[in-house]
Amino acid sequence: MNFNEDGLSEQIHQLNMLQQQYVLRKLRGLSLNSKQARSLNYIFAHPGTIQKGLSTFLGTQDATVTNILKSLETKGLIRREIPADNERQKRLFLTDKGEDSARKIQFFFSELNKAITENLTADEQNEMSVLLEKMGQSLTKEARSES
Repeated sequence: MNFNEDGLSEQIHQLNMLQQQYVLRKLRGLSLNSKQARSLNYIFAHPGTIQKGLSTFLGTQDATVTNILKSLETKGLIRREIPADNERQKRLFLTDKGEDSARKIQFFFSELNKAITENLTADEQNEMSVLLEKMGQSLTKEARSES
């Protein structure tokens, strides 16, 4: 198969690179990387979650999530609580500072979504969502068949 500059996978790659540049530029002001920001958003949406839930969401190994959480805790963005009934599973919560950061992150992503979709009609956005879902299913199937 030859490289195709105009192929869909290349177009998606280029969009992904632009999205990453946008996100990194916005997160730089919060002194966060993208995994830390995604972690804050997840904990914001799921207060009291455990590390395993976050690990599954991020698609990352537990050891990596441990390092992310240590960094967020050091920055005063999260706190861990040990429930009396299960001392092994610490529950994760945002601090006030963490909630403030999560709200800013959500605003950044809302603005990103507006920028991405500003030239698309509602019907085009729905169609794009369906098509991207199909592409994701195909790629997931392909990735699993090679493991």
